[in-house]
Amino acid sequence: MAEQAALSRQSALAAALRQPGRAGSDGSQRLRLGEVRGWNLVQVAAFASTGAELERVVSAALGVPSLPDKIGKVGEAGVRRIFRTGPEQFWITAPSADNLASRLQEVVPAPMGAVTSLSHSRTRIFIEGEPVREVLARSIPLDFHPSVFAVGQFALSGIHHTPVLVHRAGEQRFEIYAMRTFALSVWDWLSDAALVFGYEVEPPQT
Repeated sequence: MAEQAALSRQSALAAALRQPGRAGSDGSQRLRLGEVRGWNLVQVAAFASTGAELERVVSAALGVPSLPDKIGKVGEAGVRRIFRTGPEQFWITAPSADNLASRLQEVVPAPMGAVTSLSHSRTRIFIEGEPVREVLARSIPLDFHPSVFAVGQFALSGIHHTPVLVHRAGEQRFEIYAMRTFALSVWDWLSDAALVFGYEVEPPQT
């Protein structure tokens, strides 16, 4: 069922991903932009009084000793990533074939919290290349210096009043989780900001 759902999902960036990249002012293409596909996103949230119990059962279900203890930290459970997005709230990403939402619903009863699939409501855009931090700093009100925003960290912020989650996934790679409704606007902003350096558009892999 998870694989069928992934196949039926239509990208909000389908038209943009068919467009070619652009050369920068010096004729080069120093950045790459694309969309990450083949993944699921699940939100797990507890009540204030059940936060500790939820963390215990979810960490056990994921096979990790604990969940990230601070907002902005990312944990890993195999191929899954765990983002602490609030005091009693987590985002968990997993491959599309991983029926994660159903598994967590089995261990998180309603009196403890809620498990919600967000896969169809978010688009995951990546941008990578040596000047990536300079591009992002042009509009996102965050300090992207490596000493402040390290690999593996994330922040909840905004691009032109559009809420986004910005994850530093590598030395020169950031992934941006945007609401599907605004994904094309975020893409347009990124491609405009990257134009001075030039960029390639990576065709979808799945």
